[in-house]
Amino acid sequence: MINARDLLRGAFDFHVHSAPDIVPRLLDDIDLARLYRDYGFGGFIIKNHYSPTYDRAYLVRRAVNGIEVFGGVVLNNSVGGLNPRIVYVAGRSGAKVVWFPTVDSANERSSLLNWRGKPNPPAWAKAQLELHDRGLLGNALSIFDEDGRIRPEVDEILDIIREFNMILATGHLSPSEGMQLIKRAVERGVKKIVITHPEFPTTRYSIEQQRELVNYGVYFERCYESILTGRVSINDVVKAIRETGIEKNILSTDLGQAHNEPPPQGYIEFVEKLIENGITKEEIEIMTKENQRKLLYE
Repeated sequence: MINARDLLRGAFDFHVHSAPDIVPRLLDDIDLARLYRDYGFGGFIIKNHYSPTYDRAYLVRRAVNGIEVFGGVVLNNSVGGLNPRIVYVAGRSGAKVVWFPTVDSANERSSLLNWRGKPNPPAWAKAQLELHDRGLLGNALSIFDEDGRIRPEVDEILDIIREFNMILATGHLSPSEGMQLIKRAVERGVKKIVITHPEFPTTRYSIEQQRELVNYGVYFERCYESILTGRVSINDVVKAIRETGIEKNILSTDLGQAHNEPPPQGYIEFVEKLIENGITKEEIEIMTKENQRKLLYE
């Protein structure tokens, strides 16, 4: 029987949330780094919807030996939205990832007010509603202008991502918007593109869309959080991996929520479920280490 924890020695989590954050988190950056190191992982990327994480990641690397920690920036309103200046600063500061808008995307914002009054809304929705009630939410963000054309600042952002060889992640853009962004990014020479959790309800790409995007050299980020919360079945994730190819998939957790299990434990459970459903040890190695190394170090 394959021991998933042993198999994941040196693995990398591309998507994990930690404190400090305005949303409750299970662990802070330092404790998370120590935990991943103790589990034998190679490293992780800190994601935060409201503030940059590349500077935090630098300090964590200095404070905790034996683990690689990287960060980036999410282009939500708290950093100026689709703001080329913060992308340039991020690139100069060693950021690895630029996520396009998440909680402030027009796609995600369209259903925000539906959460008001519902029992147990997600923590991010509570934070967004608080900002809304204070008049601090800002405009919903789209890559398109009023005439349906890609905004000039988007092209500027893509050029900076290319210049610093950063990873473009689609964030919470709708699939149709994400596909247009990817095509434009490839036209402008961006080499590293990740589709953020393509099984998440508001960012769910059809199998047909995923097959098309393979032709653009993208990587699909399969996140355990969507499985853990019942948003998608493990069978559907395995099917999508098979349809798009092992060499174009990476495994992440998207964990760190205060009510969920620790991210490294979730990663192990994710791999165990994949193995139970026919993914081989060699394929796990590719999706947890090899593909991540290509994105991070090439």
